[in-house]
Amino acid sequence: MLDDTLPVTLQYQLRGKLLDKIEKRFWSPGSQIPSERELCDEYGVSRITVREVLKELVQEGYLVRKQGKGTFVSLPKFEHELTSSYSLSQELEKEGLDSGFQLLGFKRCSATSLLQRVFGISAQDSVYEITRLRFIGDELFAWERAFVPCSLMEGAGEEQLKKDGLYLTIFRRSGLMAEEAEVEAEAVNCPGEIAELLQIKKNTAVLRLNRLTTAKNRCIEYCESYIRSEKYKYKYKQTLRKKAFYDDAYSDQTEGK
Repeated sequence: MLDDTLPVTLQYQLRGKLLDKIEKRFWSPGSQIPSERELCDEYGVSRITVREVLKELVQEGYLVRKQGKGTFVSLPKFEHELTSSYSLSQELEKEGLDSGFQLLGFKRCSATSLLQRVFGISAQDSVYEITRLRFIGDELFAWERAFVPCSLMEGAGEEQLKKDGLYLTIFRRSGLMAEEAEVEAEAVNCPGEIAELLQIKKNTAVLRLNRLTTAKNRCIEYCESYIRSEKYKYKYKQTLRKKAFYDDAYSDQTEGK
């Protein structure tokens, strides 16, 4: 309950209480907070007071309203510093956040002249095109389209990609472990068809990344991503290190030798 004898308004007190729960992660990022009525009962204030405080916190980015669902704690803006790896999932796990992806497409196609130069392959060689939507919690985060030479992923299918992710699939199929990611980033207006998938308005400002990932001085992936700029800050190029998600696969591959 709030104290109406204090020299500050109930609205100010309630704001402080709710912010404290958000900042101390009593309500974790992405979680739903109690309803307006529940907050009224908990703090002994009117619904008007609760509604005004929630409105302020939504406007300031601490909370987000989802129509028909309720009010949720906003996910933090994810700052990918690449200090140790280019595993998005691992970086998010460090922040205590869940991540995942939805596979939109996985197909074999001819290599364009650009991809031939990037991968050092001929016009007769094929590449896999992998299109995915990325999520942080249940919020859409990014759309990406990656290309990988078919020779590095022969025998791989959608189920393995869904289970292992792209880099581990490449490693299991070719033995090549991602070592370095060189990225170009620029702010652009999101194309209409991608904006629709990301559930944002056409021409919304987003961050476009073009990434070249190499292993043993060979390019193993070319990827184009469109990332919701309010959710992400990209910093710099990084040499990758062998991480835990490779360890089991490496052991599996070498046990029989």
